[in-house]
Parts: sequence; C-alpha cells; structure tokens
Amino acid sequence: LLDSGTLGINGTGITIGYSTSGRVNNCLSLLSNLSYVQATNLVLLGTVGQPYSFSIWIKPTTVAGGTIFHVSSGTTGLSGWCIPVLGFTSSGNVGVQSWNHNSVSITGPVVTTNVWTHLAVTYGPSNGLRLYVNGAQYGSASGSYTYQAAGTPVSLLLGSSLSGLGACASGVITMGQYNGYIDEFELYSRELSSANVYRLANP
Repeated sequence: LLDSGTLGINGTGITIGYSTSGRVNNCLSLLSNLSYVQATNLVLLGTVGQPYSFSIWIKPTTVAGGTIFHVSSGTTGLSGWCIPVLGFTSSGNVGVQSWNHNSVSITGPVVTTNVWTHLAVTYGPSNGLRLYVNGAQYGSASGSYTYQAAGTPVSLLLGSSLSGLGACASGVITMGQYNGYIDEFELYSRELSSANVYRLANP
C-alpha cells in the first residue's frame, strides 16, 4: 500500500481485499477477522504537542464497536503507549479519542451501514480536538490542550487494535475488529482548516 505523499511511508496489508466499488476508484475491504493495514515509524504523530489531522472514507458492514484507526509505540498495537483514535462505541456511534494524560473524547453520530461516510479529525494545541462528518464539523472536545504523544516514533493500524485490545485506554471507543471498507485515508502533521476538510469530503 503506497504512500502518495513525499515521505514514502508505505503500509502493509494483512488479510485484506480490494474492491472496485470505492468512494474514489478502488478501496480496501476488511471483511475477515484480523484484517488490517499497518504503517510504522511515524515520527511526528509520536511527537508531544504536534498538530495532526486525518481523513478517511468508511463503509462499515456493522457499527457495533470496532477500531478504525489505532496508534501505538509498538508494532503489536500495544507496548508502552497506545490508544484507538477512531472507532465505534458500543452503541454504534463514531468515537474519537486523543490523549492529554487522560482520554480526550468525542462521541459522534451513528453512521449508516453499507453507505460511504467521510470522517475527518483535526487537532491543534489551541483549538483542541474536532470531528467532521461529511465535511461539516460535528463536535469538539477539551479546547486548548497538549497532545501527550508517545514521545517516540509510532505505528498506525487501520481496522484493528491487535494486542492493544483490552489493554489500551479506549475512551468512548469499543475496541475490536472493524468490518467494512475504507478508502482515501490521509494523515497530516498539521491542523486542517474547515475548508480543507470540506474539499476532502467532496472529491
């Protein structure tokens, strides 16, 4: 799985499939147990106080819990620092989490299964954590705070928390296997503006 940015941080897919019915061209299908994508050695995402944003299209087949995006200081989803940053609550709501020595969380809407939904999350030290759904801001949390990252390069997982299941601070997210499709995942080392997010949600 190739990084379209300049850093060339490519990902590895495990038990994944491909579909021609993506939101934008093709997409990944994560429809079996332990289906996930992993990328390692993300320096800025592991840096304390570093602004970040990410954007993803999801088409879940179920929303009864599950991890969409997980970050950890180890490659197994665990090690010394780990949190799921996007997933579903036990009630099927979108859940977002950041970290400030404690969980900083947003509970979003319940998304419709088998329908493409665009999600974007932004963080900046002044504006805090924000969730956007289909290009519009849905909620925010905490106001100003410092993202207490791992302080070391981190790994990301899409679709699973692996060994982090039950061991990492989960906030509002019920960790587990994500079942469904994902497309156009983008990760930024800056806080996107609302205009940036709107453009990503309207390709």
